[in-house]
Amino acid sequence: MTYPPEPDEKPGEYEQARDHARAAVGPYTAEEQVAAENDLSLLHADAFALRLRTDAAEDPPTLEEWGAHYRRKAPLLVRLSLADPLRYEALAREALARWRLAERREIAALAGAGLADEVEGWLRQQGA
Repeated sequence: MTYPPEPDEKPGEYEQARDHARAAVGPYTAEEQVAAENDLSLLHADAFALRLRTDAAEDPPTLEEWGAHYRRKAPLLVRLSLADPLRYEALAREALARWRLAERREIAALAGAGLADEVEGWLRQQGA
């Protein structure tokens, strides 16, 4: 893989995630917002490091590493978008789509390696 997976957002996926975040935890408080934006800057640095590793081709990131990155980034951006949709909604939509694609590729890689039991366990763990 040369860069993170290309997104293919499902209709309504962002809206469902946004509504769930609003109902479950609500928007960040002012203090939480600052902390979340700091976390987001660390995640941007993490993505940059993953891309550098991809470009160097010496130790390219695995599907699991990209998946872990987007599993942290997508929910953070969705919740940030509750308070500032103009700034974060597009980023949240892209991160959600990339997260879902990374998950599908992880599942396909496990299934292709003949690890059906691990795939079933992973799906149960994800609540699918």
